[in-house]
Amino acid sequence: MKGTNEENQQTTPRKPRTKEPWELELEKIVQTVAPGNKPGHTAVVMNIFRTAMKLAKESPGTLNLKITATTLNELRASFRTFSPHRQSPKITMFGSARVPAKTPLYEFTKDFAAQAVKRKFLVITGGGPGIMAAGNEGAEKGGFGLNIRLPFEQSANPFIDHETMLVNYKYFFTRKLFLVKEAWAFAFFPGGFGTFDEAFEVLTLLQTGKTNLIPVVLLEPPRFGYWKTFMEFVKKGLLKHGFIGESDLSLFKVFTNSKDAIEHIEHFYRIYHSMRFVGRKLVLRIKKPLSAKLLAELNDKFGELTDGEIAQTGALPEEDNEPAHKDLTRLVFSFDRQDYGKLRRLIDYINDKAI
Repeated sequence: MKGTNEENQQTTPRKPRTKEPWELELEKIVQTVAPGNKPGHTAVVMNIFRTAMKLAKESPGTLNLKITATTLNELRASFRTFSPHRQSPKITMFGSARVPAKTPLYEFTKDFAAQAVKRKFLVITGGGPGIMAAGNEGAEKGGFGLNIRLPFEQSANPFIDHETMLVNYKYFFTRKLFLVKEAWAFAFFPGGFGTFDEAFEVLTLLQTGKTNLIPVVLLEPPRFGYWKTFMEFVKKGLLKHGFIGESDLSLFKVFTNSKDAIEHIEHFYRIYHSMRFVGRKLVLRIKKPLSAKLLAELNDKFGELTDGEIAQTGALPEEDNEPAHKDLTRLVFSFDRQDYGKLRRLIDYINDKAI
């Protein structure tokens, strides 16, 4: 695919910007405080400081400065909490804070979390009562809590290790960032406005490609009826009127059995590993090479996703910054980033058919 006219024009290289005296001094301080930082890391830290200096100069008001400072502190606390568990697969669980302990829904949720931990997943919840407490109780020491500070209803539940696995947030948006960012899968249980807010935001991020494809399971006990009603709304209210596409239904699946839901999540990672974009090329990393026959089937069944062909390769040169994935096989093709539901079906087909 050809680039735009603007992209094809030759541009004159920019002259290096002359640094202010304070920048030179601050660079020395950063290098003293963190001498092991790579040059690229130091450059990013300097960009953070430059933004802070611009804020100071523009003087947006005390409240806006406090919002900025609090957000940065919450990001830092979150990075620190998750850093030791970066390579551990995690399932983020959502659901109502108003589910009493010992009820069937509570026990159903607790069982899901316990099974997830047995399968080597860590669990992330919103840290509060109800479904969140059930998730943390079932996970025992395998559960994170990302708690939002509210004037009523929610405080961190007692099943979280408050020293190493709990982060308290003032802002919903920073909390939501990490509920999504750290997840390898999402599990939604019945809940109220907050649960639907989180569910539709996750589905929107997946539908638009703003987060990489991962499994979404909607769980409830048999005959509970919550997600059945939701599916009726989705099909009659959204799909029927063309507000979503039929392939968007592939982005999630309803379960009434915890074991089946966990197996669905595990199956997603049976052959498929991860994805990233290199320019206009989508790179799907897979755990083993595909046969020529299966590769031909993918091009036949999913050729509409690309204006070229789906090719099987090794790691691309642009992926040198991820050496941990260098030995994985790649499927590479141009992707217009339009139909992520169809892309999910391609991944499912690989996991189903690869030997």
